[in-house]
Amino acid sequence: MNRTRLLLVAVVVLLAIGAWWYFRSGGENVAFDFVSQFPSAVKKQPGPEAFSIIDAKINNETKKSIFTKDLAGTRITYHLTVPDNGWLKVELGVLEDGWKMEGDGVLFSVGVSDGKTYDQLFSLTVNPYGNPADRKWDELSFDLTQYAGESVDVIFNTRSSSGPKDDRNGDFAVWGHPRIVVK
Repeated sequence: MNRTRLLLVAVVVLLAIGAWWYFRSGGENVAFDFVSQFPSAVKKQPGPEAFSIIDAKINNETKKSIFTKDLAGTRITYHLTVPDNGWLKVELGVLEDGWKMEGDGVLFSVGVSDGKTYDQLFSLTVNPYGNPADRKWDELSFDLTQYAGESVDVIFNTRSSSGPKDDRNGDFAVWGHPRIVVK
């Protein structure tokens, strides 16, 4: 009986350690980290000086992020092979300094291209000055399984919102911890 109890305790301890390790790492199997792979992006438009890697803090949550300067538009293109059961996950937002500046917000969009077609995954305007509900990280997740095994371009775009003019005031856009995970 003591041997059985000892074995049971050992199994429970191993399961607890495994669960701790899994949740400590965010519980994700990250196949591609866009921030750490930023130097290998195939295109950075208008140029590399338009971006920087920062620890972005929004509502006391800090995420390793790609910061885009407040330009008329930016584009980052990564060429990669999508893994089986791959999902794109990203948090996006506008840095808190932009919340105090009158403006019309930032239009974020992401798409996938196989070289022949372009599929837009999403397009979202974030305007924390005009909409206090936008004063947070927006957490988004997209199923990429239709591209499994394919070499594609994943394209991240920002631009001034579709307001009446090219108002870049407060457009401090950040892509928080963009990654492809395997579920």
